[in-house]
Amino acid sequence: MTPTTRIYLLLRSKVLLQYEWGYYCPHSLPNGMSFKVKGVIFQGTVKIKVQSDDDLFTVYFVNNYNEQVRKICGVRDEELVPILRANIDGSDAWKEIWKKYYKEKFGLK
Repeated sequence: MTPTTRIYLLLRSKVLLQYEWGYYCPHSLPNGMSFKVKGVIFQGTVKIKVQSDDDLFTVYFVNNYNEQVRKICGVRDEELVPILRANIDGSDAWKEIWKKYYKEKFGLK
């Protein structure tokens, strides 16, 4: 399995990519993949690369001005989605969206 396929399958199994992160423009990299997002707290490009000596990932967050704003090394398979979620949408982003758009509008609890 290629690194791109491995990463994509990990993401698809846990995330509704287009809806949660505004995922678009995926690209295959020699040792991983990149894609663009329009999240609540981060908009730009996410690059995920498999580290050459093991099966861990390095995750890069590059803003729309092509500046690397964050780099996270040593990410395991089970940590990938939570780390991406926290850095793209923030840990409580969906709760805030629910409060703002649904609770207040429809008076839901």
